[in-house]
Amino acid sequence: MDELSLEDALGPDPSSAAKLNSGSTNPQPAWPAPQPGWPAPQPGWPAPQSEWPAPQSGWPAPQPGPYGPPGQAGPYGPPGQAGPYGPPGQAGPYGPPGQAGPYGPPGQAGPVPPMPAPFGSPGVPNQPVPPGGAVLPVPYEIALPGGWIPQKMIRIMGTVKMNVDGFVVDVYCDKDIAFHFSARFKEGGCHQVIVRNNRIHDAWGREERAAPRFPFKPGERFEMLILGDPTQYRVAVNNQHLLEFKHRSNTLNQVTRVSIRGDINLHAMFMV
Repeated sequence: MDELSLEDALGPDPSSAAKLNSGSTNPQPAWPAPQPGWPAPQPGWPAPQSEWPAPQSGWPAPQPGPYGPPGQAGPYGPPGQAGPYGPPGQAGPYGPPGQAGPYGPPGQAGPVPPMPAPFGSPGVPNQPVPPGGAVLPVPYEIALPGGWIPQKMIRIMGTVKMNVDGFVVDVYCDKDIAFHFSARFKEGGCHQVIVRNNRIHDAWGREERAAPRFPFKPGERFEMLILGDPTQYRVAVNNQHLLEFKHRSNTLNQVTRVSIRGDINLHAMFMV
């Protein structure tokens, strides 16, 4: 009678299989054995393989997924570093549609404007028009019969005329002006300044003139956003925050309309 070896009694040494696989160029687990209830092999089905084939000459090298391999940088920047939409924990830039909206609280994106066409036309603000021309009559205004909803924005897209003295945006509460924004190109003949104020019962309040820059230039296009906060209006021009204006007497729910006038070609004006 043949003697049983220790391997016959206990089964193959697991380390031997590991050693076998360790020498493979592409070690993979063997295909599982058929189980009860599995369908019988059909003609044309591939035969079970003991391991996956080794890479062949000409095969493409493995590539990272769309967001990068684990622990490495994807298209939105390395972990813990800034991606294209702003550093972690801060609001992204308030830029073109499809990116983060302006003025989001830290750690959150701000409101995202809808996706309008590049320019507007009378009555249908988001319809495309040939670039460069004035498409909305100036003066122009939009009515807000329900008041200004907090965190909503007025979006203005225009081109400054070459021979410009200035332009004005007014936020009305019936006959009162809750926020007066006046961009003056030639105050005193040559001085550029942005004046903010309010007017209650035909009496003007105290002017505010301090601003970090004057972002408008003759002949150039601009995009202006006015965000209504519960305590103030916040203004951004060309994707950069510009200034704030605190509410003085009127509140957002009292706003009835917003108007614009002056030396600009107006392409679009609407609330988002």
